[in-house]
Amino acid sequence: MPAPALLFALSLMASDPAPAPEGEPLPPGAPTQDYPLAAWCYGALSEYLDVYDRVKPDLRAIDKMFGTSEPHEKEPYADDMAAARVELKVIGHAVQAAEQASPVAIAPQGVDEINRGRNIWRPVELKTRRELARAWLTWGLPDRCATNAKELAAKSSLLGKALSYNNPSATDAPAPAPPPMAPDTPASDAPAPGTPAVDAPKTDAPPTAAPTSDAPVSTSPPPGV
Repeated sequence: MPAPALLFALSLMASDPAPAPEGEPLPPGAPTQDYPLAAWCYGALSEYLDVYDRVKPDLRAIDKMFGTSEPHEKEPYADDMAAARVELKVIGHAVQAAEQASPVAIAPQGVDEINRGRNIWRPVELKTRRELARAWLTWGLPDRCATNAKELAAKSSLLGKALSYNNPSATDAPAPAPPPMAPDTPASDAPAPGTPAVDAPKTDAPPTAAPTSDAPVSTSPPPGV
């Protein structure tokens, strides 16, 4: 590969991000370079979707207590979940495009960052299901995840497909099993440290918006939220 192309490929991982738009910010400790950030966002959002499947009964109970803007939905927050699944595909495409455009192996780093993104949920996943549901309701994908994915995909398409150093993709790595949760005894309304309280259920607004690191990223709501 010509030197200019190699340098451009390496820039996929080393370039500084553009200024983040207003909205949900990146939490402290999240990566800021293009490819690692895309992988981190992919992990955080994929775990958000996995958590949803575990807390649907509690979401229904919370909605019954506070009311919901969509009282006749067959599934709680169905529109939000559809939008989040579309966003996950967009981010996953950007991760894969960067890997295909890189002449060096970057997928292992992507796996690490995906798991770091997933790990922002680990502290609250150890608590009761109701507390996990309350944390889920307050979480939003950082706005930078969406803009970074578009920019990364655009840069990668300019370079084109290179060698097969990154097959399979980091996004193909299996998700770690969730940790065992605390028993569902009556939970205090006070949220766990670092987890914001939930005063009302999520509205129908769309979300604002891959081996594993041992230390979860320090964040706010739930971990990293």
